[in-house]
Amino acid sequence: MGVENYPSLLDKAAQKTGEVRDRINAVLTTLSSALAGRGAPWGNDKIGDQFTQGENGYFVSRENLTTSAANMATTFDNFSTSQTDAAFHLRTMDLGNGDQYRT
Repeated sequence: MGVENYPSLLDKAAQKTGEVRDRINAVLTTLSSALAGRGAPWGNDKIGDQFTQGENGYFVSRENLTTSAANMATTFDNFSTSQTDAAFHLRTMDLGNGDQYRT
């Protein structure tokens, strides 16, 4: 019984994982641009302050959302890098193991 590995499939997975990262970043960029273009439609009155201020207000919620999404993108970036590194090391190990049988 042996262990099989498929570095080429791991490379494909790394590419797809990187695409997920890129899509999350694209959504963040689009969202940031859209929000910046809208200004402050809630106004500067008491109702506007109730909407935007406080621990459950819009400003804190917006920051939490963008931070969480950026963290997800970073996580997918780390996954993609790790998958690429693992594929490289599996190839290197396989070549090294094969070299011991060459004369």
